[in-house]
Amino acid sequence: MGGGGRHAFLLSVGVVAIALPGCVLAADRAQTFDVPAQPLASALRELARQGRVQVLFSAQDLQGRRSRAVAGRLAVWRAFDTALAEAGFEARRVDSRTFVIAAQPMVRPSLALSPRPVPWTPVTPVEPLLVLSPRADVDPVVQRLAVDLAELAPVRRLTRDDMERGAAQNVSEALGDLPGMTVINTGRSFIGGIDSASRGEGLYAAYRGLNAEYNLTMINGVSAAQGLPYSRGIQLNLLPPGAFQTVVTHKTGRADLDGDFIGAALDFQTPGPASLARSPWTAVTLSGRIETRARDYGRSGLGEHVQVEHGRRFGAEEQVGLYVAAAYEARGFANSELAGVMAAQNDRGWAYGVSGSSQGGPVDPNKPQDNLVQTSLNVGLSSGGSRLQNYVLAMDWRVRPGLDVRLNATHARAHTEQNSTFSQVVSGPQSWSDDGTGVYHLSVQDLSTRVWYETNPDTVSLSTASLAADLVAGAWRLSPYLFASHGQSARPDHLEASAWINQSDAYNTGQQPRPFGGVTVSYRDGLPVPQWPASVFDDLNDAGRVLLARRAGQRTEQFSDQTRYGGGFGLTFTPTIGAWRSVRVGAKLSRSDRDLTDRNWTNGFFADLYQQPGLTWEALGIADGTYGKVFPGLYDWSLPKIDHDRLEALFHTHRTAESFDTCGALEVNNLNCNSQSGHETVQALYAMATHAVGAWETQFGLRHEHTRIHNRFWVMPDASVVETAGEWDQSRSRYDKLLPSLNLSYRPNDRDVWRASVWRAYSRPAFMQLGGGVRTETLDGVTTVTRGNPDLKSADAWNLDLSHQRWLPGGGALSVSVYAKRIDHYLFESGASLGVGVVPEAGAVRVVTPRNGGRGRTHGLELEWFQPLGDPLGLGGRASLDVNASRQWSRVDLGERLGRSQPMLSAPEWLGNAELAYSQGRASFYLSLNHTGAYVSAYDILGAAGDWDNQWVRPVTRLDARVRWRFDGRTRLDVIATNLTGAYSYWAHVGRDTTALSDVVDSGRRVVVSLRRVF
Repeated sequence: MGGGGRHAFLLSVGVVAIALPGCVLAADRAQTFDVPAQPLASALRELARQGRVQVLFSAQDLQGRRSRAVAGRLAVWRAFDTALAEAGFEARRVDSRTFVIAAQPMVRPSLALSPRPVPWTPVTPVEPLLVLSPRADVDPVVQRLAVDLAELAPVRRLTRDDMERGAAQNVSEALGDLPGMTVINTGRSFIGGIDSASRGEGLYAAYRGLNAEYNLTMINGVSAAQGLPYSRGIQLNLLPPGAFQTVVTHKTGRADLDGDFIGAALDFQTPGPASLARSPWTAVTLSGRIETRARDYGRSGLGEHVQVEHGRRFGAEEQVGLYVAAAYEARGFANSELAGVMAAQNDRGWAYGVSGSSQGGPVDPNKPQDNLVQTSLNVGLSSGGSRLQNYVLAMDWRVRPGLDVRLNATHARAHTEQNSTFSQVVSGPQSWSDDGTGVYHLSVQDLSTRVWYETNPDTVSLSTASLAADLVAGAWRLSPYLFASHGQSARPDHLEASAWINQSDAYNTGQQPRPFGGVTVSYRDGLPVPQWPASVFDDLNDAGRVLLARRAGQRTEQFSDQTRYGGGFGLTFTPTIGAWRSVRVGAKLSRSDRDLTDRNWTNGFFADLYQQPGLTWEALGIADGTYGKVFPGLYDWSLPKIDHDRLEALFHTHRTAESFDTCGALEVNNLNCNSQSGHETVQALYAMATHAVGAWETQFGLRHEHTRIHNRFWVMPDASVVETAGEWDQSRSRYDKLLPSLNLSYRPNDRDVWRASVWRAYSRPAFMQLGGGVRTETLDGVTTVTRGNPDLKSADAWNLDLSHQRWLPGGGALSVSVYAKRIDHYLFESGASLGVGVVPEAGAVRVVTPRNGGRGRTHGLELEWFQPLGDPLGLGGRASLDVNASRQWSRVDLGERLGRSQPMLSAPEWLGNAELAYSQGRASFYLSLNHTGAYVSAYDILGAAGDWDNQWVRPVTRLDARVRWRFDGRTRLDVIATNLTGAYSYWAHVGRDTTALSDVVDSGRRVVVSLRRVF
């Protein structure tokens, strides 16, 4: 097989076949088939799966070819002949259960024209020599490319092999290998900002310039429940890459997919009973890990992972298949964090070092970012650990010919204990003095030295279940299904405490901050260098003994969950002749219920509780030793180690009824003021049809969705004079959407496919934005009403996608895509804030409520290139290069206050990945480079005048390596090292062109050793 190596690979699929006892050959047994007309490569795979045989073919030879529909009970060989009748290929049997697909000769031998079940003799005995030798050399990237190129609409798969070759520790990070996909390691949910970023892992995935809430997330086709409290996004760090056989990214809309996504539809598909060739089979994976930053602090930084998988088939004809898997993972971390943005937000820890007036404004109002300086600073350590569990169940049952039933269930749970300790220096009063030239210089009067401790426990879970059937009768196929999903996001026990040099209470009086005068920091390499006096460093180095203990803790409990369930059906008609390949209609009914609670307790001061001045964390047993350096390599003063159990015990000892203070003094208000519940019902009808003429194939689709949302929330009356009990209220929202879609493909030859897609999509607002409660407050004679907005519009979008994919000489492949999206009524995740994007109404009563933005546009260019490199080292090995790059442009109108032309959130201008692979004998080596360009992560972070103060995340380039050794066909060892260059894992700053106010996380490097054995 020639073509410069392009045809030198043979795909082997449907490898679940087992030769049955008895004289009847597997190829001659009658099986029930239901395989619609489709690209020939995918049709052959499905025929092999349903016929329980294996098939070998060159996917490149089949490019652009179509199969005929196969339905009914047929002998396996006849099913292949039916599918290949118009394709110019034939199925030749190699042995009792193996077929090879070859081109038809100009004159077919009579034996090939009329294959006989019995007796059987092999055809063309040289064929086994042709197909058996290269099977072990099939490049998995080539296999994945061949499958993607066979699709009508643009689809990008991420296979298990792709994820195993990379260095991702969860599927969110694994998605970062895809073009156009941005991995986000922070958010605006219960835990966000640098708190979540300091864990050093990816949490969400944004696609093509749109944040995570614009994606549709499915597991085995089930739309997953969204457990986050303020967003429709789904936290993906709880899903291990090894739990999935394939992640399918649908780049375009389709009538049989839910319509509420503008980004991507991500379908995480677990392995099934047919995952390996033998039955039964069991696979065990053991991994150990170490994180270097934790070692810098003298902590172990160790972790482990165990996964067990088992698959088998039952019954005389193997009509029942079973796959089960269970995984457990533990991780420990200790990462450094500089929280300059946090200090700027919480402690007004910023100013202009040089001003044009004694009022401290910018020198040039047109360049407000110039001369920014950090005045307060938080530096510390975030440590803790995560425990993850994941379970998968998959069953299929061929009840009778023409009736198949499938059951899928998954459950994933991640619990993270995260404790952060910060050294804090908070600036006091500020002034600006004229130096005699009309330039005013900053002077900070005093500095308060502190230590602040907070916990960020995080419990996240996601479960899905589906029961589906396929009933085939002639050209008709009925596919009913039921589904359910549950998602949870909880911060069950958030605890805070602090110690100050200037603590003031009934027993500590006259405590003063450290006197100072001047600018608190200078800068080196874009980061602040403290210019504090020795007394401040002395306080921080001896914080446990010097700083006065403040409160006996503040505790917050936050819970959010959603349950989604429903059912539907699809009815497909597959004509056996004519240009119409298939016609499908269907319906779906989905309901989701959700609850949100958020409650708070604040204890009194330690000195007041014990009636004793001078209490420190060391005296109370809260501080127990120190870390030698607060941020190794950047800041070298010490940091106290906190005994969390001691602090928690003290909190519970001193908690009283008066500590309960979520919203006020009345218990009924404190219980309910931050609570919300609601339900959402979505009714959908759709129709779609596929038409093919020559090299053209067109898929038409139309979907209608009717959504009703009901929210129940608490109304807090004005408590400016006296607090009174609130009451429950409710709101309703409704959305009706007609969503057309068109997917067109053109295959002029076996090497090229051109695609064009246009579709309508939308994204509904988050529950919190629709019904986030009502609060009324009066201050200085002005009454402000803050409430949700049930009249918010959905974000509606027209989408266009154009792409070209081509096989290159030498076995390579090239893909170029361009896309454009126009979004009306833009919405973005704003956390618990209901005032984002709002200009409050003037007058005695100001109404603060969320409002839609204006029109947004995002467009981009994506390039993928895979190229085998042969044996550049001359050692008998094989090398390849796999590269993708994305360029994105986005702009959105956010209104007068936030800016009329702003970049969309989580939309880097540049994204890129490159993987260099080399294999020789049993060894393989992979070197991968990932680049994420700068992007906006939050708007108006300081609430300053103008639109300059957005929070930007700096570009990150990470280099990873993996070495793999195969002991035999069933056992392999992998060693992975991440972040070889030691780059910061997160660096965010206020303003695009300055790093004066920065959040930085250093999570070091990670080394993982993994052993997998298949029995």
